[in-house]
Amino acid sequence: MSGPVSHSTIRVAARLAIGFTLDLVKMLGFGRDVVDGLLITAISQANVAQISRSRELQLAYATLDQAPPDELRRPVSVSATANSLRLPFETTRRRVASLAELGAIRTTPRGVIIPTAPLSSPFYRFVAEGHYNLVRALYFRLRAIGMFEDLPRAAVPAFDPETPPVRLVVRMSSDYVLRLAETIGAHIGDVVTGVILLDLFHANTEHLSDNEGGAADAEWTEQGFVPDDQRRAVRTAAIAQRLGIAPETVRRHMQRLAKQDLCERKEDGYIVSARILARPGIVQFMLDNQSHMHRLFASLADFGVLSEWEREVQALRGAA
Repeated sequence: MSGPVSHSTIRVAARLAIGFTLDLVKMLGFGRDVVDGLLITAISQANVAQISRSRELQLAYATLDQAPPDELRRPVSVSATANSLRLPFETTRRRVASLAELGAIRTTPRGVIIPTAPLSSPFYRFVAEGHYNLVRALYFRLRAIGMFEDLPRAAVPAFDPETPPVRLVVRMSSDYVLRLAETIGAHIGDVVTGVILLDLFHANTEHLSDNEGGAADAEWTEQGFVPDDQRRAVRTAAIAQRLGIAPETVRRHMQRLAKQDLCERKEDGYIVSARILARPGIVQFMLDNQSHMHRLFASLADFGVLSEWEREVQALRGAA
């Protein structure tokens, strides 16, 4: 970005990031709910932490055909996973056991692990390619609203377009999702309540275009946000269906959110109003998200991924 990012751009970026994150954790949950998607993400990232810390290993295991072997994966304890997501230990233990029965993860004396075999399956390859395409689409939508103009671009793309760095992008964007989950815990509350609140906000605003972010230069006040009459209220049953969470669980959390004045109940459902969005904790969530997104795409730029994506788009325009 050549200058300070406007408040409206930050609001739209947060909206896009929330939609991306919700789509992603739904995709990663093996057809289960978003909490299982977050658990699988947290376990997988903990297993390959040493790869994520090494540029050499990131490049060695960048593509779909280069799955990291089991000896490079490190088990993670159930308690560490629960703490990282601010989930109750018993809830985490029960869900981990269910995922192990499903074959999505494996338990060992040292902790839980997602082994190489399921991460090389046709199903995983399909999901990973979908994950990669979601990140790519998010990048171009963010670029279209004026973000990332300051990011360096490698002169030559680092990857063969025939074998894109799918696993590298999956690892880096999964780290972003976990940082966002941590931010939810810091500014909103436990991760389940936070995810429900984020999906409520997303359902209220997903019909808006990417150029509708409220006043560009207004301070972080209620008047600077998109007016409430442009938000679409949503019922608890719709949120439950969207997230794959039991309706009674969603209803309980929504009542708690309303009691905490983090959402408002209307005749036709709930909204997260402009008044609530202007609160310091939620504004800080948006600002933290901006920082996390910049970190993600700066890392992808450093590995030459963004240069390749830009080249592909230019090639398509040239062909047209």
